[in-house]
Amino acid sequence: MSVERNFIAIKQAWEHFTRTGDIDGSVRSIISQSWVRCAKNCLDPKTLTKVPVLPEKELKKRLELSKRLLKVSRPIMQELDELVEGTGYLTLLTDKEGVILELMCNKALRDAVLAKNLVLGGIWSEEKAGTSAIALAIRFIKPIQIIGEEHFYESDHILTCSASPIFDHQGNLLGILNMSGPREKAYPHTLGMVVAASKAITKQLHIEEDNRKIRLANQYLRTIIESISEGVVSVDRYGKIMEINSEGAKILLTTIADARGKNIKDIMDGHPFLITEMDNRKPITDVETVIDTERGTIHCLASIKMVSLEEGHLAGAVATLKGIKRIHKVVNKFTGAEARFTFDDIIGHNALFLRAIHLAQVAAKGKSTVLIFGESGTGKELFAQAIHNYCQYGQPFVAINCSAIPETLIESELFGYEDGAFTGASKHGRPGKFELANGGTVFLDEIGEMPLKTQVTLLRVLQERCVQRIGGIRTIPIDVRVIAATNKNLEEEVAKGAFRQDLFYRLNVFQIEIPPLRERKTDIPVLIEYFVNTIATRFEKSLRKISDGTIEELQRYSWPGNVRQLENYIERAVNFAENGQIDEYYLTDYLHKKLKNNLDMNINKKNEPKIINIHEIEKENLMDALSTYKERKKAAEALGISRSTLYRKLKKFGLEDSFKI
Repeated sequence: MSVERNFIAIKQAWEHFTRTGDIDGSVRSIISQSWVRCAKNCLDPKTLTKVPVLPEKELKKRLELSKRLLKVSRPIMQELDELVEGTGYLTLLTDKEGVILELMCNKALRDAVLAKNLVLGGIWSEEKAGTSAIALAIRFIKPIQIIGEEHFYESDHILTCSASPIFDHQGNLLGILNMSGPREKAYPHTLGMVVAASKAITKQLHIEEDNRKIRLANQYLRTIIESISEGVVSVDRYGKIMEINSEGAKILLTTIADARGKNIKDIMDGHPFLITEMDNRKPITDVETVIDTERGTIHCLASIKMVSLEEGHLAGAVATLKGIKRIHKVVNKFTGAEARFTFDDIIGHNALFLRAIHLAQVAAKGKSTVLIFGESGTGKELFAQAIHNYCQYGQPFVAINCSAIPETLIESELFGYEDGAFTGASKHGRPGKFELANGGTVFLDEIGEMPLKTQVTLLRVLQERCVQRIGGIRTIPIDVRVIAATNKNLEEEVAKGAFRQDLFYRLNVFQIEIPPLRERKTDIPVLIEYFVNTIATRFEKSLRKISDGTIEELQRYSWPGNVRQLENYIERAVNFAENGQIDEYYLTDYLHKKLKNNLDMNINKKNEPKIINIHEIEKENLMDALSTYKERKKAAEALGISRSTLYRKLKKFGLEDSFKI
């Protein structure tokens, strides 16, 4: 680009334009068109001395928006300023609207700069400052040099300006780099320097953006890895840990800071975890892994996949780790191994029943084994869940019915097994109920049906607080509370040799006996009310209350199936209910038939008389009266006896401690 121009001719053309508005052909069209626009904007070429400056608050906003541009541009501007030191040139940076964001010049130029408002916030757009290199570089988005009289304002005729645009990574205009100096020192290479510098800034901005994208991608990757519930560990070909999330560090008994950058062998105390799998080039899925380290035992399910380059060369591996406790918790959740009931869900006011609840609450405060006796349907598991939830709410509650599992499988169900322990065993083994219940409770229902061989193993587990899977040699520590239940008389079973005496003593720390429903008939009305309401709600029915007469009829029945039978009976009645009313005739007629069948069966028994124990009747009357009236005085009046007689009878039947009213 030549700067050998006829300055006199250009000056004459400028003067002619300012007088007449006519354009002389000696002026470049890009300049003359700018003069025309300035004139249309009513700018006076002979009056401007200073350009307007942004208010400080607005300037701060602009500087904040241009932080990245300034950060990249300043070092390059500093180099330019050092190159032109002593020449009278200054270097400045504007945003895409011509607002000065940065300016560098020596002290000798400072006064002249201030006189022109070449200061931060100065607005050098065409609309505010007329024809200038900055304004035209913004308008045409290309480098340009303007010398002397080519400027619109006369006060700028002493300057030569070279400006070049700076772009972001998408090609959008970010700002303008400009160098201004004395008109007599106008050189073509000045524009070349500015163009080279603006391109360097643009390139560095692109690099910064690429780096920002990489950092952002890494942050996304970090966030994704951290959001995964399993542990994640990635290593290079030699076992160096490249990435690990919090769960992975937790499972490996370390921290992210300690693990990252180390070799996996150092974390695993020399164990070749991941290294062996990479050497074999075979991925694995959910393989149980147990590794003993100085920090403790690492116990998890591991899945490993290889990372290969395009050429097929192995680059490393990624392992996902599932902590065994978390696995057990998920398994328990989806298999229903959770306790739902608390003591608030146990319904009844009968004295013997309240005593059973009290004993259960005492037992719940500790971790000793509990043995619950009761007929089928009395609510043994309800009590077991309430005991568990009292202090171990949220921990696993694993129930197993000892009579429902074949003798050949019960040990594997309870204690688990290793790979190949027996024909049909899962390839990678399986934990037993005791492992799944770790930290919580195992409820062994129908314990009286447990085979003697299994009783021996159970006794060892209770004594040593650890299990050993079938086919395995590793002992697994457990923290499990055992609650057992039976409808058998275990002392008689011990006498017959069907139950081990040592196991009975081990289980029988807390003994709780749940009375059958026939011994707590005063609880039948409240149970009926509860079942009617809950079942009707479940079936979305609105039912009227059952009459007292019908309830009395229901109380006369012995309910051999206990509370479970009563609940099923009420559910059947609710199903048949119509127009908001339970068919009470159906209720009583059904029971009358049941009673008649029982009577016919008794008649057919070889004249065996039914002997009613008077003492039992008297005892039941005492308990019912005390449960109903709560006060001994009122209970004695209801029974038609004196208070002293009442006290004597309570002592006779061993009830004085149960009814301290």
